[in-house]
Amino acid sequence: MNHAETCGCPVVRGGKLLLVDPAGVVGEASPEDCAFSTMQCLERTAGGRESTVAVVAGSNEQAQRFALPDLVGMLKRSVRVCRVVAVVSHRHRMLLESFRRNGADFVAVMNFGRLDAAGIEEAVMRLGAEDSLERQLALVCPFLNYSAINARTELTVCGAYRNRMVLGPQRLRSCCETASHAQCGQFLTPRCDA
Repeated sequence: MNHAETCGCPVVRGGKLLLVDPAGVVGEASPEDCAFSTMQCLERTAGGRESTVAVVAGSNEQAQRFALPDLVGMLKRSVRVCRVVAVVSHRHRMLLESFRRNGADFVAVMNFGRLDAAGIEEAVMRLGAEDSLERQLALVCPFLNYSAINARTELTVCGAYRNRMVLGPQRLRSCCETASHAQCGQFLTPRCDA
């Protein structure tokens, strides 16, 4: 039994799925199934036809990316939307924590290189306990820190190595953003002292 059934929410087949895609990264999304701004999303959900909203965090713009959890909070305070799914390209610890604080029900980690509306709908229909924010955050190393270079670029650094080790995408995806981080030498013997 999935979360939608246990909380009394209709599964996507029983209600309408609305994609929120401010960055425009979802291919083949029809305008009637997609909102491209916060206001458009709030207007569309006011009618109460959407039981599930999938919020796509596709922008590298930090201000835009971190505004999406606030939208999730507004949607969760509305009685018209039953569940909200955060769609992300990787497990960015700060972003996931922000989605969790604002009440997102699930997170779907997807390949943004091949992201389309049908793929998101299929992923949303398969969500289960392993896709909860708590479970996904447990996979991420708690020592990950982020240092902004400019509005679009940030470095991910290892706090267990005094924030002196910059982590590349391959290391993040293979170790730091997975359960494998528990076997990492820096995680096991952190050098956080000055």
